[in-house]
Amino acid sequence: MKCFFKTESGECKHSDKNGISLLVEELIASSDGKYNPIRMFSSDQIIKATNNFDADHVIAKDRFTWYKGTIEERKVLIKKWEGDNVFFPSPDNVYRDIAVLSMMSGHKNVLKLVGCCVEFYKPVVVCEYAEKGPLKLEDKDGDPLPWTARLTIAKEIANAVAYLHSAFPRVIINRDISPQNIFLDEYGTAKLSSFCLSISIPEGQSSVIDDKVVHGISTDPEYNGTGLVSEKFDVYSFGVTMLFLLGGELGLVWLSASIGQIGFPFPPAYAEDLIDQFRDVIDSSIWNGENELSGVQVEAFFELAMRCIRFPGQDMRTMIDVAKELKGLEDLSKTSIDSKHQPVTELPKPLIKYIDVLGKGKGILYEN
Repeated sequence: MKCFFKTESGECKHSDKNGISLLVEELIASSDGKYNPIRMFSSDQIIKATNNFDADHVIAKDRFTWYKGTIEERKVLIKKWEGDNVFFPSPDNVYRDIAVLSMMSGHKNVLKLVGCCVEFYKPVVVCEYAEKGPLKLEDKDGDPLPWTARLTIAKEIANAVAYLHSAFPRVIINRDISPQNIFLDEYGTAKLSSFCLSISIPEGQSSVIDDKVVHGISTDPEYNGTGLVSEKFDVYSFGVTMLFLLGGELGLVWLSASIGQIGFPFPPAYAEDLIDQFRDVIDSSIWNGENELSGVQVEAFFELAMRCIRFPGQDMRTMIDVAKELKGLEDLSKTSIDSKHQPVTELPKPLIKYIDVLGKGKGILYEN
């Protein structure tokens, strides 16, 4: 029998516990049988690390509660499911979360899986420590997160989602992209943390039917009533996260109210009004004394976000497209505005009008 897990001593361990069996099934299903061993922690280790899940160790709480802790002198984040009881099961699949995290842990913009514990009602997940915790738009001193940092966070998460969509034999759709699922490490590097709603699209197909996701502002409205899941699901959710980076919670309130009043997709007749409305929502503090280039980037960033949520007459095809455009926006800050500077490679067309304003451009490279 193949060794699926490792004990703390590094020795192989076989188990027929229900939790182990469910996790193995998810590992096989998610990775087509190609996966790395996952370290198993005991419930005693988890309880000790969190001081029996003490409230003082909590750093974030949503469908899951995140605790900071220390295991074997290593700081970690511990994720515990806080959903419905056994009689009203949640769509969250924690076993799938672990399986996909293990596949994605090599990506620099994914919260690295350290291990898990299956001795609780739902598995407890142990991840690398992220010093700055969940994404916030201001630091501990109350200073706003500057525009350059917000742009970098968007680019990094776009890279992670694009990788999820393209790096494996079957396209995997996250379905859980939202600000609360983004963590920042000590250097401000963005880390995507949740894969518990992920679903694979069968080979040779572009979509799959699944109606188990709880609806919310980050859920593609076209999914409601149809259960049709494609790459557009994540593109829409990512666009919502981009609006959050521009306007905070007010940006999400604006989007929800606009969909409620106008419907979705937005009729073309409302295009200009919607743009004007959201310009009033954009957090003015993100400027933080930065130069004129930031204004060009913010405008292009907002336009891209609106294409992600399928603004009238426009459609963003894939997350790879999104990642490329964000890389291009970030690169604008790294080049001289000397009109004699020539682009290295061709830029995506949606960015050309913004680059023309500056009289220069630069090639875009998609980051794996």
